[in-house]
Amino acid sequence: MRRWPGLTAIPGRWLAPLLLAVFALTTIGVGFAFQWRDVDQRVTEFETRRLLERLGVEQSRLSAQSGLANALLVRRLVGGLGVYSGMLNAYLVDDAGLVVASLSRADIGRPLGEVLERQPQLVALRRLDDLIEDGSSVQVFRPPGAPYLFGHAAIDTGGHLLTVADLRQPLAQRHAGLREQVMREALLMALLVALLAVLAHLIWFRRAERLARTLATMGEGQLQVRAGLQGFDELALIGAQADRMAERLQAGQAQLRHINALVDRSPVVVVEWRNEPGRPMSYLSRSVSQWGYQPDELLLMDLRFHDLVHPDDLQRIVDESVRHQASRTDEYRQEYRLRRADGEWAWVDDRTSITRDADGRLSSISGVLLDITALKDAQTTLERNNAELELRVAERTAQLSAANEELEAFSYTVSHDLKAPLRGIDGYSQLLQEEHGERLDDEGREFIGRIRRGVQQMGALISDLLAYSRMERRPMESQQVDLLPLIELVIEGHGADIRAAGTQLNLQVEPMVLELDREGLAVVLRNLVGNAVKFSQGRTPPVVEIGARVEADRRILWVRDNGVGFDMKYHDRIFGIFQRLQRTEDYAGTGVGLALVAKAVQRMGGRVRAESQPGEGATFFLEFPA
Repeated sequence: MRRWPGLTAIPGRWLAPLLLAVFALTTIGVGFAFQWRDVDQRVTEFETRRLLERLGVEQSRLSAQSGLANALLVRRLVGGLGVYSGMLNAYLVDDAGLVVASLSRADIGRPLGEVLERQPQLVALRRLDDLIEDGSSVQVFRPPGAPYLFGHAAIDTGGHLLTVADLRQPLAQRHAGLREQVMREALLMALLVALLAVLAHLIWFRRAERLARTLATMGEGQLQVRAGLQGFDELALIGAQADRMAERLQAGQAQLRHINALVDRSPVVVVEWRNEPGRPMSYLSRSVSQWGYQPDELLLMDLRFHDLVHPDDLQRIVDESVRHQASRTDEYRQEYRLRRADGEWAWVDDRTSITRDADGRLSSISGVLLDITALKDAQTTLERNNAELELRVAERTAQLSAANEELEAFSYTVSHDLKAPLRGIDGYSQLLQEEHGERLDDEGREFIGRIRRGVQQMGALISDLLAYSRMERRPMESQQVDLLPLIELVIEGHGADIRAAGTQLNLQVEPMVLELDREGLAVVLRNLVGNAVKFSQGRTPPVVEIGARVEADRRILWVRDNGVGFDMKYHDRIFGIFQRLQRTEDYAGTGVGLALVAKAVQRMGGRVRAESQPGEGATFFLEFPA
């Protein structure tokens, strides 16, 4: 509220000197009033002391006379009072009330009352008896409001001396002196006020005017200007704060321009709507040109945002917006289609943000729109491809099912139709060897032995192939497998070969329970332990180590031997089917075992690897997740 509108309308460079002048004049006036009032009292006191001293002297001189008989001398004494400054009248009155001596000869011999009647200003002396204090020989008094001092002195030989002193002249002199003093003080105060006004203008108001111009320029948007005020006073502090504020605003403005430029160059469209039906637009970023529009054209047209929304999407997004606003969800996303300037439709991802005032009422709505037409097209293409892929997968599944059925039939054929002739050849060759071996020479018996070994190897190869085929097709049943009992069972299965080769067996197995397919792990261990026993049998002594440990997030099993080993450049090759590094004559086998191990470990979700050096044995590691 403006309590002093008149004062605030005056510029500060004029208001401050004016206030100083008013204050100075007020101070001088109040001091003058107090001194003017004191002048009367001080003059009265001073003149009273003077009159008392004179009356005392005259009282002594008149009392020294023997009565009033020497009239001429008495009159001279009384007449001498005329030289007293300000003395108007002096009367020497005897006890009968007659004037014996006076400054005026016309008053001598006349009654005092008659003399006083002709001078109204001396009316106070008519009541002389009332004014004279008992026992007081010399007395001076001033009647209230009268410009005179009345004096009384009692003469020892009889009679009274009465005097009247005029105070107007000393009062006038004192008042004149006081006025001169006030004029000097006023002039000095005026000079001081003028000097202070000049100093204030130079030190304060000129800088304040500069600060005001700077702030006005900043308010017009020219944030590059600075006040640049030096010093440590309030104006300098305000100017420094204004300069820092301008720097921050300038930096913020530059950042906003940079952000606006980024938005204008980006695929994002920023839009602000008014909270009215149809969502009329109040702001659009220039990036809307990607749809063929210009912001000014859309904002000036009588066009609402909902007029651009696809009719099939309009009701849905309106209902969603109403629901979000009712639930006070101030940020939400929507996807819908917008009409481009060329009539085509663009899919947009709208991220809407709602701003509310302090009372919770909706104040503004803004959105960030991203063109996702390419993404929608890609999704459509992906869905179509997925449908085609699902169809192909179904067809391929059917083909695989048919192939599995054919493989099952083939396995049955191999198991029965191929093994049956082999059993016959093996049986007849055994009969020939046992019953007619004496009639054959050494070469014939060697041929029969080769036939039987070949038949047995072929039978083992067919069995391994069937096992490999079953490992690819059989379902893996995950169950808890206590590792140590399973290893002991595998060792028991190879017990005869271990005893025959004199193999030393070391177990370094930590207590462990694996969640795996039990039969698959048994197949893996049987093949690895069998290979270790087979390839270490030429060593003295042959040693096989089986171990297991837990490391962080994995479980590791290994089978180590001190056999012939292999070169690590063949590491990947040894896990292929029908791959052998040693001759069949030296080490029997079909070349399927390690391929079967790799397939089983893979299907159980593990990993198999080997470490070896030629002539230093080999170690096969199995790794399974914990």
